[in-house]
Amino acid sequence: NLGLNSMFEVYLVGNNSHHFIISPTSVQGKADIRIRVAIPLDYETVDRYDFDLFANESVPDHVGYAKVKITLINENDNRPIFSQPLYNVSLYENVTVGTSVLTVLVSPLRGH
Repeated sequence: NLGLNSMFEVYLVGNNSHHFIISPTSVQGKADIRIRVAIPLDYETVDRYDFDLFANESVPDHVGYAKVKITLINENDNRPIFSQPLYNVSLYENVTVGTSVLTVLVSPLRGH
Protein backbone atom coordinates (compact mmCIF):
# COMPACT_ATOMS: atom_id res chain seq x y z
CA ASN A 1 0.00 0.00 0.00
CA LEU A 2 1.64 3.22 -1.22
CA GLY A 3 -0.88 5.66 0.36
CA LEU A 4 0.34 9.15 1.24
CA ASN A 5 3.94 8.18 0.50
CA SER A 6 3.22 7.51 -3.19
CA MET A 7 5.51 9.15 -5.76
CA PHE A 8 3.95 11.00 -8.69
CA GLU A 9 5.39 12.63 -11.78
CA VAL A 10 3.35 15.70 -12.72
CA TYR A 11 3.34 17.28 -16.18
CA LEU A 12 1.34 19.32 -18.68
CA VAL A 13 0.04 17.85 -21.94
CA GLY A 14 -1.74 19.50 -24.84
CA ASN A 15 -2.10 22.52 -27.08
CA ASN A 16 0.40 25.26 -26.20
CA SER A 17 1.04 23.77 -22.75
CA HIS A 18 4.74 24.58 -23.31
CA HIS A 19 3.79 28.24 -22.70
CA PHE A 20 3.53 27.29 -19.02
CA ILE A 21 5.68 25.40 -16.52
CA ILE A 22 4.70 23.56 -13.37
CA SER A 23 6.45 23.02 -10.09
CA PRO A 24 7.12 20.72 -8.50
CA THR A 25 7.25 18.08 -11.24
CA SER A 26 7.76 15.24 -8.77
CA VAL A 27 5.45 14.84 -5.77
CA GLN A 28 5.47 12.49 -2.80
CA GLY A 29 2.12 12.09 -1.05
CA LYS A 30 0.43 15.40 -1.78
CA ALA A 31 1.57 18.88 -2.74
CA ASP A 32 0.41 22.21 -4.11
CA ILE A 33 1.20 22.37 -7.82
CA ARG A 34 1.91 25.80 -9.29
CA ILE A 35 1.45 26.66 -12.96
CA ARG A 36 3.56 29.60 -14.10
CA VAL A 37 3.97 31.51 -17.36
CA ALA A 38 7.03 30.20 -19.23
CA ILE A 39 7.14 32.53 -22.25
CA PRO A 40 5.57 35.92 -23.02
CA LEU A 41 1.87 35.64 -23.84
CA ASP A 42 0.23 37.59 -26.68
CA TYR A 43 -3.56 37.92 -26.91
CA GLU A 44 -3.36 38.61 -30.67
CA THR A 45 -1.57 35.26 -31.24
CA VAL A 46 -3.33 32.96 -28.76
CA ASP A 47 -6.21 34.17 -26.58
CA ARG A 48 -7.14 30.84 -24.94
CA TYR A 49 -5.21 27.85 -23.64
CA ASP A 50 -6.72 24.40 -23.06
CA PHE A 51 -4.49 21.60 -21.80
CA ASP A 52 -4.32 18.82 -19.24
CA LEU A 53 -2.42 18.45 -15.99
CA PHE A 54 -1.37 14.81 -15.49
CA ALA A 55 -0.14 12.99 -12.39
CA ASN A 56 1.42 9.61 -13.11
CA GLU A 57 2.17 7.21 -10.25
CA SER A 58 4.89 4.59 -10.63
CA VAL A 59 2.23 1.85 -10.44
CA PRO A 60 0.84 0.89 -13.90
CA ASP A 61 -2.49 2.52 -14.83
CA HIS A 62 -2.38 4.90 -11.87
CA VAL A 63 -2.84 8.15 -13.79
CA GLY A 64 -4.97 11.13 -12.79
CA TYR A 65 -5.60 14.31 -14.71
CA ALA A 66 -7.35 17.68 -14.53
CA LYS A 67 -8.28 20.03 -17.36
CA VAL A 68 -6.79 23.52 -17.34
CA LYS A 69 -8.46 26.37 -19.25
CA ILE A 70 -6.80 29.78 -19.36
CA THR A 71 -8.39 32.77 -21.11
CA LEU A 72 -6.24 35.86 -21.71
CA ILE A 73 -7.67 39.33 -21.20
CA ASN A 74 -6.69 41.75 -23.96
CA GLU A 75 -4.57 44.67 -22.87
CA ASN A 76 -3.36 47.57 -24.96
CA ASP A 77 0.33 46.75 -25.32
CA ASN A 78 0.99 49.05 -28.28
CA ARG A 79 3.28 52.02 -27.78
CA PRO A 80 1.68 55.44 -28.22
CA ILE A 81 2.52 57.65 -31.21
CA PHE A 82 1.88 61.32 -31.90
CA SER A 83 0.01 62.46 -35.02
CA GLN A 84 3.15 64.32 -36.19
CA PRO A 85 6.81 64.27 -35.13
CA LEU A 86 7.25 68.08 -34.63
CA TYR A 87 4.95 70.81 -33.30
CA ASN A 88 5.83 74.52 -33.68
CA VAL A 89 3.89 77.06 -31.63
CA SER A 90 4.27 80.87 -31.53
CA LEU A 91 2.95 82.78 -28.52
CA TYR A 92 2.75 86.41 -27.55
CA GLU A 93 4.64 87.06 -24.32
CA ASN A 94 1.56 88.63 -22.74
CA VAL A 95 -0.59 85.51 -23.18
CA THR A 96 -2.83 84.97 -20.14
CA VAL A 97 -2.33 82.10 -17.73
CA GLY A 98 -4.49 79.11 -18.63
CA THR A 99 -4.59 79.83 -22.37
CA SER A 100 -4.62 76.63 -24.44
CA VAL A 101 -1.34 76.42 -26.35
CA LEU A 102 -1.63 73.20 -28.37
CA THR A 103 -3.93 70.22 -28.91
CA VAL A 104 -2.03 67.01 -29.70
CA LEU A 105 -3.49 63.74 -30.99
CA VAL A 106 -1.85 60.65 -29.54
CA SER A 107 -2.97 57.08 -30.29
CA PRO A 108 -1.66 53.52 -29.99
CA LEU A 109 0.53 52.27 -32.82
CA ARG A 110 -1.02 49.17 -34.40
CA GLY A 111 0.82 46.14 -35.66
CA HIS A 112 3.92 46.29 -33.43
